Amino acid sequence: MSELEHPPTIPTVVATAMEKDFGVPVTGYLLAAVDSPPVLMGTIFGDAAGRFRDGINMRTSRVKQMLFVDGYALFRTRTGSVYVVVTWAPGGGNIYMNRIYH
Repeated sequence: MSELEHPPTIPTVVATAMEKDFGVPVTGYLLAAVDSPPVLMGTIFGDAAGRFRDGINMRTSRVKQMLFVDGYALFRTRTGSVYVVVTWAPGGGNIYMNRIYH
């Protein structure tokens, strides 16, 4: 059976994040995120825009803003999308503290 017939299940950590009210509409939730300025990369779940299937690796547009809500890092992109980082990739993927926003 193909991936289309059996889409990946939502990981528990993502489902937990999806239950939170972040105060802004969330476009998607990223697992194993890598901060690669000016973009983020990761495995997306719950894409509200319908562009990506759950469990697909993706790259955001340019990140314009970062904020923390309840221990999660939220990133707003140039296009207005908001991504919640649920987990960072092992090995220093969370270098977001070095970002400079213009």
